[in-house]
Amino acid sequence: MSVLRRRGGFTLIELLVVILILAILMAIALPLYLRAVRDSNRQTCRSNMQTIANALQAFKVRSANHVYPGQAAAGDPINLADPTFVGPGPATDLQVLPQCPNDNVAGDNDDYTATEDAVTRQLTISCNSSDAAEQAFHNTDSNGVAGFQVGEDSN
Repeated sequence: MSVLRRRGGFTLIELLVVILILAILMAIALPLYLRAVRDSNRQTCRSNMQTIANALQAFKVRSANHVYPGQAAAGDPINLADPTFVGPGPATDLQVLPQCPNDNVAGDNDDYTATEDAVTRQLTISCNSSDAAEQAFHNTDSNGVAGFQVGEDSN
């Protein structure tokens, strides 16, 4: 009497089916994950722009002539690296300038630009990410407005 014993384990076909199912699930999940990361980076960048805008408005209220840092008169360029605006100490509005999450260069202070329209006095903060596609994505809100416009941005 010979008894055939089946060895425990999986056949090659069973393993291939499992691998195929996992590959299909990854093909579905990976684009969703990458989109979530991209949207999160955009929201972080826009939050950074809101932080800069709030600090600039606080600086303008405190300044003697009610101008932004680096301005001699309204409409002049705004200097975000002005030591009276950003730096250590309780007298400054920002301790450090935020960095865009998509910027490749750590520690540089050129991630954001602030401009004031000379006529309407509209303050706009723009992202200068080193990735051009992400820069355009961060600077456009759901209404198609370029940059973060204080008082009008809905995101």
